Amino acid sequence: MTPAEMKRFRLRLEQEHADTLQQIEALERHLAEDDEFDETLADQNDAATRLVDQEETSTESAQLQAIVAQIDKALARIADGTYGVSEISGKPIPLERLEALPSATTLVDE
Repeated sequence: MTPAEMKRFRLRLEQEHADTLQQIEALERHLAEDDEFDETLADQNDAATRLVDQEETSTESAQLQAIVAQIDKALARIADGTYGVSEISGKPIPLERLEALPSATTLVDE
């Protein structure tokens, strides 16, 4: 991988990192707003709907946090010079795979 390609991937990962953190913050604000919502709900259906929404939001936040961890790992691999090489086989990860998933650490078939 050329230095220019490495820089392009680093910048892309940094942007994805920032974007994902913003999404997490928005979800956390949404959860906080739900907590401030008037506890005297009109009926049990409203309470159930609110609970389902909170669970979905929490699940989405956890998924986004996992993505941030993957991005952090990819950025660390760039820093230590192992980015673009499979953690399992040591073979180069094709640029097409990295274009599709810049945080990839393995080949598709591994």
